[in-house]
Amino acid sequence: MGSIRNNEILCLPIVLLLSGWSVAQISYSVSEEVDKGTVTGNLAKDLNVNVRDLQTRNLNVVSGYSKRYFEANFKTGDLYVNERIDREELCPNVIKCTLNLEVILSNPMVLRRIEVTIADLNDNAPAFVEKSFSLNISESSPAGEHFLLPLALDADTGSNSVKTYRLSANEYFSLDIQGGGEHTASAELVQQKALDREKQAVVKLTLTAVDGVEQYVVNFTFIFSTALSTFTKYTVSK
Repeated sequence: MGSIRNNEILCLPIVLLLSGWSVAQISYSVSEEVDKGTVTGNLAKDLNVNVRDLQTRNLNVVSGYSKRYFEANFKTGDLYVNERIDREELCPNVIKCTLNLEVILSNPMVLRRIEVTIADLNDNAPAFVEKSFSLNISESSPAGEHFLLPLALDADTGSNSVKTYRLSANEYFSLDIQGGGEHTASAELVQQKALDREKQAVVKLTLTAVDGVEQYVVNFTFIFSTALSTFTKYTVSK
């Protein structure tokens, strides 16, 4: 019986300590690459605290990041951007990018978790993974045959990533495009008719990768014949 009572006594201060904390989450959003000083939200308002009390209650914004991306203004209660935010550096190849912070007040003790969603800007051009490309197609290859094409990648995500491909006008081939939506698109070359080496021994095609808002376009030009294929050039145009 004595041991049980001792346990009850030991647990009491812990329960009292935890009951002094108030934990909830606040959500903000901001675009990457915004200027330092850009306000993301007002802590005084969202914490329901008088601005004049922020300093006396030792407002502190903490995070586990090497840089202090956000700071608080004690005079206004604003949470503002303190460091340049590069979404691709923080969250490579991730559709949703968030920074997690904690705001602590004392007397009484209050803890708020803050989730800041970093919106993606279309600030990267797509690029083809392969710098050269060879394609060997037999003259006897039938219509309907599919051939894999080079893949273009984009550091941007979502609607700003590679959304479609285009093929230069020709009588022999079309494109079969897969993916898109929230994911990067890919494309296959589809043969529409039999090749005739005597009629046209060499065919030059340009594959174009386009991002979601067509701000950036990248071209990949290649030449092939029914006997052999050779790479020509790789260019990026905006």
